[in-house]
Amino acid sequence: MARNQERASAEGYCIQILIVNGEVQNNLSHKSFYIENIGKGGFRFISDVKFELEDRVQVLLRFPDDRSQEVLGRICYSEETADANNMAYGFSVIDGFYTLLASSG
Repeated sequence: MARNQERASAEGYCIQILIVNGEVQNNLSHKSFYIENIGKGGFRFISDVKFELEDRVQVLLRFPDDRSQEVLGRICYSEETADANNMAYGFSVIDGFYTLLASSG
């Protein structure tokens, strides 16, 4: 399936997990998870924490310019990574529109 949405470099973007399926995640809210790529509808992030497909996740999305915004989404896919301790997850935005930084050039 081809994606029609523009993707941006994720350098400098990260998330903190706040709530998973309605449960506050005090142990995860202080840990940063790095984003591999990001688009208007969601992003792909790497995690050593296991998630299930369709988990509802509230995150604090941190932007490279030090802004941040809470976003609600769902885990829409998972893939193994080269590092056996980590998984790559797709996060599809449900609520909390954000604007990506415009690339120069």
